[in-house]
Amino acid sequence: MLVKNLLKQTDQLLTFNSTLDKKYEFQLLLSNLLNKNIIEIIINHELKITEKKKKKFLKKIYFRNLGKPLSKIIGVKEFYSRQFFVNSFTLDPRPESELIVDCVKKLKKIEKNNLKILDLGTGSGCLLISIILEIKRKNIYYVATDKCVKALEVAEKNAKKFGIEKKINFIQSDWFSNIREKFDLIVSNPPYIKKGLIKDLCESVKSFDPYLSLNGGKCGLEAYKIIAKHSKKFLKSKGLVCVEIGYDQKKDVKRIFKMNDFRIIEEFKDLNKKDRVLIFENKI
Repeated sequence: MLVKNLLKQTDQLLTFNSTLDKKYEFQLLLSNLLNKNIIEIIINHELKITEKKKKKFLKKIYFRNLGKPLSKIIGVKEFYSRQFFVNSFTLDPRPESELIVDCVKKLKKIEKNNLKILDLGTGSGCLLISIILEIKRKNIYYVATDKCVKALEVAEKNAKKFGIEKKINFIQSDWFSNIREKFDLIVSNPPYIKKGLIKDLCESVKSFDPYLSLNGGKCGLEAYKIIAKHSKKFLKSKGLVCVEIGYDQKKDVKRIFKMNDFRIIEEFKDLNKKDRVLIFENKI
């Protein structure tokens, strides 16, 4: 069957109400399946698809119509203008999380030599990998942790994709359980959705993002309590903690860190003018 004839069935086959253009999604799914550049999918009118691959394609369309995110179907998601591998064990990277990378780039501490940076709950690794690629420093030691071994495998795959796998020490750890050293900077995008509100999230999130990456406990603050309480043991003097927060959590998160002898040094809003990133300094 000619691909151009399959493209004519876009509206008939793809019924999911996406924020993206249906035709573009259709072309992207075909591009991923056939391992062809999307431009070739569009302009090569003689391109053919086998019956076997057509069945695979229709299966992808079926899952898309059920609300499965495009990223989880094609296995990649853009973050900081780069394509990262993702799967069912990793939280899809969000545009607002790119703010953490911007914040870290501006830190004066990054200019010092022999720094150690820890990424707690790395998931796909997009956050730490982006930081490494953006600051372009050779004399920094990086550690990425995650409770989920399958997520760590994706993070390692992404690190290999960008040729920096030797720069990162990947550790399976439930927060700090397997950490044995001190760091200058700890970054984290922890789960911060209230447990009772997860059921109200959109289908693409509640059904396809890992529950572990969403569940912030009864009040949505459990991860911050753990990080604030235990990070001092793993921070150097005047070490920093940089965390993403929910838009309405600034006051509570600041209170939690203050109770654990941290002082707030920076606050940042995202592009929608919502509170998104806080940076704390260890007073000791």
